Amino acid sequence: MDSKHDISKMSSSAEEKHSVPTPPASSPVQSPASSFDGTISRQISQDSEDPDPDQDHLVYAFGQLSVRKDLPMAERMFILLEGVFQRAVETHNINLGLRDWHDKLRRADGNSRRGDRDVEILKWIRDVLDQLRLSVLEDFTRAVNILADASRDASWRLPFGQSGLLELFLRVSTDPDLEDDVLAPILRLVGNCCIDADLNREIVISPEFIPSIMRHLQSGELVTTAISVIYNICSDYDRAQHAFRTNGLCSALVRVLADSNFDAGPLLPYVCSLLSFSTQQADLGDCANRSLQTVTNLLQQPEVTPGDMLLIVNAISAFLQQERFRSEFVEHGLITVLIDVLTGSYTYEPQDLDTEEEISILRNAISQIFSDISATNMFARSYPVSSPLVGSMIQWLSSPYDQLRIASCLVLGNLARSDSVCLDMVRRLSLHGKLFELVQNQSNIQVVYAALGFLRNLALPAENKSIIGTQQSVETISSFWSLDFNPQVQYISVCLLRQLLNNCIGNVRWLLESLSPDQDSPAHEKTYLSLLLLLFGRTDDLSSKVEIGRTIATICRCIASSSQGLPLESINAILHRLYCMHADIAKPLAMMVSQSRFPIIRSEGWFALALMARSREGTGAVSEALQQMEVFGALVTTITGQPANGQAPSIQERQNRLSDSSSGSETRSEQEREMQAKDRENALVLVNELLKNTVRINFLFLSILRHCLYIQ
Repeated sequence: MDSKHDISKMSSSAEEKHSVPTPPASSPVQSPASSFDGTISRQISQDSEDPDPDQDHLVYAFGQLSVRKDLPMAERMFILLEGVFQRAVETHNINLGLRDWHDKLRRADGNSRRGDRDVEILKWIRDVLDQLRLSVLEDFTRAVNILADASRDASWRLPFGQSGLLELFLRVSTDPDLEDDVLAPILRLVGNCCIDADLNREIVISPEFIPSIMRHLQSGELVTTAISVIYNICSDYDRAQHAFRTNGLCSALVRVLADSNFDAGPLLPYVCSLLSFSTQQADLGDCANRSLQTVTNLLQQPEVTPGDMLLIVNAISAFLQQERFRSEFVEHGLITVLIDVLTGSYTYEPQDLDTEEEISILRNAISQIFSDISATNMFARSYPVSSPLVGSMIQWLSSPYDQLRIASCLVLGNLARSDSVCLDMVRRLSLHGKLFELVQNQSNIQVVYAALGFLRNLALPAENKSIIGTQQSVETISSFWSLDFNPQVQYISVCLLRQLLNNCIGNVRWLLESLSPDQDSPAHEKTYLSLLLLLFGRTDDLSSKVEIGRTIATICRCIASSSQGLPLESINAILHRLYCMHADIAKPLAMMVSQSRFPIIRSEGWFALALMARSREGTGAVSEALQQMEVFGALVTTITGQPANGQAPSIQERQNRLSDSSSGSETRSEQEREMQAKDRENALVLVNELLKNTVRINFLFLSILRHCLYIQ
């Protein structure tokens, strides 16, 4: 825990903040950490230093005793209690149950000044107070105030819990008819005793005490104290957080914030912290309508700091997990509040590194909310391309600030999910040009990742492919394949390329262009596809490997479908460049058919290999791939249903199949049978095409292929 400070029951001083870990720069924007660290516990005191101004000089029946006010309250505790008890004896004839109680208290006072903490004398004080609360409530209240102030001394907190004093006061506080002037010091004592004291917290979070503490959030006079108390109980203690969360702390806090008479300013750091943890993994169904609006409005408080904003944004993220709050967020235009916060964060001058880090995480968190909410249908209906908000997002593409560019790409990319919107963004607004300009001049990997993802969506409509796809765009995309330190950018760039190639023979031609027009240059014999195949052989990222394989399959489908509309000479020229300049063109497809993790990918691979084997040049590439035993074995198994080595399936394989069949539904089994039938059909087509062109096929493999065809 960080350093502590006093907070009076009606005022507060500034709170230090605890930073939250920053997401990796190479990752897509993720939601920030949502745990409640509670870095500073709040010591709760009265406005006045003494519980009663008359206690400066206490007059006893046996004489006069002066008490020095300059002593800390913890060192005056026993002397002050002696005065309260003496008055109770004289005024109400209370039996304290201990003949030499004066001497006991004075010895305890002396011992306490030497650092001793006498739990036994505290137990006797507990019993005395139990009497006073039933007979002399005024003196009971005076004693509670003394103990509440003493609880600001950390050394007394555990003894108060061990002696039963804490539990006594908690039980007293459950009385719904108890006056506020009694409840206030009890709450102060409870809050102070829970600072860094998990044993005391365990006492407090008993199911019989939490409802009474929560009840004080409904009291106008005690609400500020109750917030401070709950903060101290929950600070950095998961069990307490869970207990208050399940007792509806979030909805109670929202009701407090919705009260026009409540000023959150002095307590804003504590309210934000409580909101942050109370909304995480919580059922927010009991929160009233417009709760999200109430929470979001906290971002407009003049006292709010970047650390407070981060906690509020965490709470907003939790609310947005529910449909009705997403509707509220969109219908009431609450995104504009977050836009103001995000843009305003660039005018804030951090005073230290912690604040600078908080601001960075805050920007990431807001961008994640933008990404999540803009992916909903209601957002697309509320904010068409012509809306002012979308206009602002388009302007952000040219912003000098990275996080504004990221947010813009996320929002606009999610809006670009229909052909009409994509066509408008490309043909009328020419956003693809701005995006390529952005990625060409950008060193921030997150900006590049978001922009490429946006371009991928824009490339989905067939009409946009030829507009977006140019030699320059293919060259720009291929430039990211050398970024081996960031496989995510490599992956998203290949995804974009595949979309541009899908049913667009013009873009396939761009991919097959030489890297250099100079015929004497070695680069003239290399193409952009060569760079893609080099990436396949170099990367260890499975997602990138699979996407490269799917890209090769897309090229094969595109050429096959274009053969009906292009002259034969053009098709032959494309096939010649495809196979003669790329000897390992079939390797990505071989990987697809030999893996068993993704059945759909395996089926796509067999289909592409069958298309590839239709040409003589393609047959040579396929035969090279089949030299790998795992690929040839996969072919034999797909056709015959038996392992290529002729052995029966192992016990483990049979158990896996049995498990799959017993756990899967009939629908899934039917789909698997249909997929296996298509795989077998494509594999048979592949074998037939190979048998037509036997020049480069190993004789042994050829014999096995003929045997497979024969037995089928």
